[in-house]
Amino acid sequence: MARDGDDLSVLRDAALDEGIVIDPFEQYVDREIQDDRMFGMTASERMFVSIGCFLLTSLGGFLLLLLMEKIVI
Repeated sequence: MARDGDDLSVLRDAALDEGIVIDPFEQYVDREIQDDRMFGMTASERMFVSIGCFLLTSLGGFLLLLLMEKIVI
């Protein structure tokens, strides 16, 4: 039966073994793709989303102020 120190030495040697080579991911990336999309949307789509968010935020704030009677029409 092996002693505990020998088992730890074997495990340490196995962990430090440089036998596993990890391939860099750059070789799998296609460098010829030119896409100007961000978040999966084109620039015009992002513009409409940002305008929609602005309008919803403004309308929501206005309705909240109206309901809390901070402003009167």
